[in-house]
Amino acid sequence: MWAVHSETKARPHYMSPQSPHIIEATSADHLEAVSALFLEYAQSLGWDLSSGGRFSDEIAKPPGPYAPPAGSLMLAYVGERAAGVLGLQPVPEDVRIEGVGADRAGELKRLFVRDDFRRMGIGRLLMERAEDEARLRGYDHLVLTTSSEMFPLAQSVYDVLGYGPTDPYRSDMANFTTVRWLGKDL
Repeated sequence: MWAVHSETKARPHYMSPQSPHIIEATSADHLEAVSALFLEYAQSLGWDLSSGGRFSDEIAKPPGPYAPPAGSLMLAYVGERAAGVLGLQPVPEDVRIEGVGADRAGELKRLFVRDDFRRMGIGRLLMERAEDEARLRGYDHLVLTTSSEMFPLAQSVYDVLGYGPTDPYRSDMANFTTVRWLGKDL
């Protein structure tokens, strides 16, 4: 398994400069990399962002809903290249379905790994780091949505890490028939 470390810790001697590592995106350069990765993610899915909306705002003005202390943007690097991204946020109050525990859950969004870096365990590293960040922020549960047409590799990561079916928790997606609603207790 790849070693994970924060940007402030020294790289252990057994990690090569090309080993994936995960950082929390806080600097202007990191947030610029997040925007670029989010845009690639949207383009890879064929999403039209011209009408604006939540995701367009996330691309234009990070960290947006992923701002600390309740959220986090995690970036994966291989060497000096940004390889992947994942966001952690509280489930937005304006779309939160009451009575399903969404008020105590962190929501994972925008897991994306660039093609050149897939099958290196980066998605799993990002997910594991997000679980640690969620615990630090006091969440007792993580939730996410996905669909079979998104990224099949991500589906297997969710399954391996123990994410299972959960009740819908967002009213703005409740009518999407292809959505898989997943969750995990921390």
